[in-house]
Amino acid sequence: MRLERLIFFRNILKDPLVEQYLRLYDLSRKPAASFAELADVYCLFMGTMLEELSRLGNCWSGDGWTCLLVERILADENLFSLKAEKLGREGLGTDFLEIAAQDLQLLEKLGRLTWAELTKQIIAKGKTEASSLPSWNLPSLQTGKQGAEGIKSQLYRHFFGEASWAQAVELLAQYYHQQGVGLYGKYYAFQWTGDDGDEEGFSPVLNRDPITFESMFEYQDEHALVIRNTEQFLAGLPANNVLLYGDRGTGKSSTVKALVNRFGPRGLRLIEISKSQLLDLQKIMAQLKDRGLKYIIYIDDLSFAEQDSQYAALKAVLEGGLSLTPPNILIYATSNRRHLLPEKFGDKDVTGMSYDEVRFMDTLQEKLSLADRFGMTVTFVSPDQKKYLAIVEQMAARRGLEIEQEELRKRALLWELHQNSRSPRTARQFLDALQGELGLQQLKEQEGIS
Repeated sequence: MRLERLIFFRNILKDPLVEQYLRLYDLSRKPAASFAELADVYCLFMGTMLEELSRLGNCWSGDGWTCLLVERILADENLFSLKAEKLGREGLGTDFLEIAAQDLQLLEKLGRLTWAELTKQIIAKGKTEASSLPSWNLPSLQTGKQGAEGIKSQLYRHFFGEASWAQAVELLAQYYHQQGVGLYGKYYAFQWTGDDGDEEGFSPVLNRDPITFESMFEYQDEHALVIRNTEQFLAGLPANNVLLYGDRGTGKSSTVKALVNRFGPRGLRLIEISKSQLLDLQKIMAQLKDRGLKYIIYIDDLSFAEQDSQYAALKAVLEGGLSLTPPNILIYATSNRRHLLPEKFGDKDVTGMSYDEVRFMDTLQEKLSLADRFGMTVTFVSPDQKKYLAIVEQMAARRGLEIEQEELRKRALLWELHQNSRSPRTARQFLDALQGELGLQQLKEQEGIS
């Protein structure tokens, strides 16, 4: 009956795991409930709980049930959490904070009903049969990283401490503002779904590429431009949409992926869309514009054929449309084409004798205008041989490969020749093959195989 007084966090009661727990609690208190029925519900709930706890990694400790309830509080999308995500603690009125604190006080009653105490009740009901019920111990709390993870650890310590949960309301609002809520609070990268009649929405990237700027070499100047623009964006300062243009394999896509790995804890989220989904840009921005986090819409390998019409949708979003791009959204695109649309030698004919179109200059300006609407263009050029070898040597050192430098350089040049390509991607592929070869050779030596 107390839980029915919840206002902001009422949806937590509809969560399947919470419903299971409350059912188990009710059964444990009913004199007529049989131990067989209790044991069945107990084991079903315990299996579900262990599965969910395993996904939390080292961010949880103490009572398993309380951990999962806290996770639901941190992720719950409601009027309070969404307002805190967008405005922060300072933007919340006293009434909002007081109502949220009352909700937390009610949820504390549920959270303090620990799994250990509930198990004791079930064992007492089953007596001799209860010895067959499984149990487990949980590891100690990990401090976690600085930033959002540090705030999360503080919240965990509070919820497992002696202080009232209501006293954590301001820290909770700070967490929502920094880390976000719902899927955006749990994941850093997403893909837009909706092609071929699928349900439209954002699908989280569960196995995100862990690439970092520290693991990429020799393109520090290019990285610095993109990082600075992104930091301005996160700080709420003017920032530009970015076109990362250049040769294949030079790390354009990796640069964008590394951004979310560095700035995800500071509220940056990456939304990947394909060229075919450009017509959905207005729908995507409508779903993101009222959120409190910062979003980069990422389009990889962007280019258009002569008759493509999607570029008009992109142009309207970049500049020129009736509606402005929301201030919490930027567009970053990568391309091997500087001007995105194909150019022909005929486009550059200025003799006046071979134009296919009457308004030749209008067509040429149309092809150039799309790329110009990105406020910043960062160019990635294939490395010369010296720079390529430097990349190989730095990557090999980072991997700890034991090979003579001259042998490494010789084999890297042979690989480049065979692949007919010289780029950071070529260097990585070479080192993958070399590391695998050296590792296999070492295994054979250990096993005495020639």
